[in-house]
Amino acid sequence: MKIAIIGAGIAGITVARELTGAAEVTVFEKSRGVGGRMSTRREGDWQFDHGAQFFTARSPQFRQFINELRENEVIAEWIPKVVTLQAGKKPFKREWFEPHYVAKPAMNSLLKFMADDLNVRLQTAIVEISQQNGSWILADEGGAEFGDYDSVISALPAPQSLVLLAQHCKDSEELKKVRYSPCFALMLGCSNSSGLNFDVAVVRESPLAWVAVNASRPERSDNSGLIVHSANEWAEAAFDQATEWVNARLLRAIEDVLGLQAGQFEHIELQRWRYARVEDALARPYLMDKDKGLAACGDWCLGSRVEDAFLSGLALAEGIREEYKI
Repeated sequence: MKIAIIGAGIAGITVARELTGAAEVTVFEKSRGVGGRMSTRREGDWQFDHGAQFFTARSPQFRQFINELRENEVIAEWIPKVVTLQAGKKPFKREWFEPHYVAKPAMNSLLKFMADDLNVRLQTAIVEISQQNGSWILADEGGAEFGDYDSVISALPAPQSLVLLAQHCKDSEELKKVRYSPCFALMLGCSNSSGLNFDVAVVRESPLAWVAVNASRPERSDNSGLIVHSANEWAEAAFDQATEWVNARLLRAIEDVLGLQAGQFEHIELQRWRYARVEDALARPYLMDKDKGLAACGDWCLGSRVEDAFLSGLALAEGIREEYKI
């Protein structure tokens, strides 16, 4: 059985790991590397884990996987000094009541470990699928075609999965139920960031929601700068504004909350995460049209956490093995 998986985030790579050996699996990813929102960006001497900030483990399946990752020294527990900040108010310390993990030496290291030995085609943006003579053909944005596949799995955000599957999958309308909120990630190179009296700040009543000193994560360099995530509601209202407008307002908020001025930053870069947080999930582990050989999975099936993406991919792989007897 030949299976194409579109998207090399946690969900897609989990399906591929589970099915490789039982089927001929190819993963297609539009970016230069695997990871999805488990992302790390390097600019000069700076390193920024600007996507998912951490992950926790609450299910037996994910805890078992966490143990494998720890044994292979792919992840470590992150124990930062965490505070709550609000402009004009005194900071107060926060406690994390469960282990929080990060990959090392960068967040995308987790996906690189998971994708080792998998057949992954990078920088290949699949924009269309079609059925020819009972098999599925994939076409990328340059017009190149890939086939013939017995099954196609979309591990993209729900709206992107809908674009691919709408004309073919009988349950594709279900994807319209999923609702996201966006987020801005501002990456700041600041040589004096170690002067802050926290590693992580949760920010209230501000365009900001989260500030993290990247160097506080295990095995990061001292040149890891600040990661600033906006509040989701603020990002939703401002998402289509020009980058200069967004930067100016986030930097003003940073000055209000942290007392740091824009001139102190040696590097300033903005990332827009359109599908940052799942607000309304599908409430089922995956979609599958068994007659067509089509399926979709992702965190959006179950929630918004890294663990949700893993569990969705795991459940889909099990469903495919049972349905197609592989």
